[in-house]
Amino acid sequence: MNVPHDHDVVGMPSQRRREWTLDTDPRTWPAFSRVTLRDGALTSDTLVARGGSGSDRHRKEFRRPPSEYLGAIPSEKYPAEAGRYHLFVAGLCPWASSTATARRLLGLEDVISMDVADGQSGAGWAFLDGASVGPWRDRDRPGGGRPFWLHEAYQLDDPRATTRITVPVLWDTQTNSVVSNDSWTILKMLSTAFAGMGEPSPEAAAMMSRDSNGNLTLTPAGRESEIENVHAEIYDALLNGVYKAGLGYFLNGNEENEAVRAAREGVYHKLEELDERLSRRRFLLGDELSAPDVRLAMNLFRWDVSYHDAFVLNGGLGGILVGGDGDDGDGYPHLRAYLRDLYVVMEPCVDFVAMRQYYRMPQAMEKAAGVEREEGEPVPLPDLRPIVASARQCAGPRP
Repeated sequence: MNVPHDHDVVGMPSQRRREWTLDTDPRTWPAFSRVTLRDGALTSDTLVARGGSGSDRHRKEFRRPPSEYLGAIPSEKYPAEAGRYHLFVAGLCPWASSTATARRLLGLEDVISMDVADGQSGAGWAFLDGASVGPWRDRDRPGGGRPFWLHEAYQLDDPRATTRITVPVLWDTQTNSVVSNDSWTILKMLSTAFAGMGEPSPEAAAMMSRDSNGNLTLTPAGRESEIENVHAEIYDALLNGVYKAGLGYFLNGNEENEAVRAAREGVYHKLEELDERLSRRRFLLGDELSAPDVRLAMNLFRWDVSYHDAFVLNGGLGGILVGGDGDDGDGYPHLRAYLRDLYVVMEPCVDFVAMRQYYRMPQAMEKAAGVEREEGEPVPLPDLRPIVASARQCAGPRP
């Protein structure tokens, strides 16, 4: 396995996470092209292919491929053991952030270790200070620790791997293998396989239900079908819908086709429907926080920072935490209260600065689609200060 040197990789993040401020603008970082693994080698990512011309372009749409790694804990290969497993995540990614959030809510910080990426690069997800597990721990080079790229984990698992280089990755430190890179599966496993191993905060414990053994859980027994149905409903229209709308738009050379239009309308409709639903109940399943809430919250926290502008989803009723455009100027008041309610226990996993990296994605997408960008001063990014201030406000009365 050939490990790149950071000076050989284009598009490396210019700053480490600890150096970020509320004014950090990732658009000033070097541009990158997305990559994937094919037969163990890095190659261009065809998920975002060059846009066609004429009628071909107008038929193009974004389709998310399924996750390739679907191992289970507990199993013969992967028993549920404290200190054995590790998460690789990124604050930019809502799918990865949902697993990091579940880990925190369930108090599993001392049970499952974790590394957070600094951003994307021309070699995939980059961890500028290296990795804290596996053969990459304390890997040195003159002048300090060497960066780690997530593709190294996939290649160690299988030197001939053909896979997208995605987060999250649940890594087994004993067998040096990828357990799963499916975020929904990982989230549920954290709640079931590691039940009772964590020490949740009192604030998080007050929101969750308990299983038959008295352990706090995000997947209450007897409600498995309801959880899957609710998640499928919000996934298609909203969680993945924002990507079908935004990335589909870039795939089509910054033009709206039928697929993009339908995705946009689906997003706006689902936001209004959820705003109404959460006017009558505190959480999606009722009075107690569950796994679908974690997924929904990680999506909604990104709305004002990135999806609304970076993905050109500026219809609907406007912002959620700030800038509502409804008839009364209040946008989605019940979604706003919902997020403020959850921010109390999710704040450490909500990285608003990392979410600004979505504004690097149009550049990468447009480059892959052959779209010419106009030169000139970049449009100012949404100010994070009022967004953070709104998230920290009291939710007020909730159902």
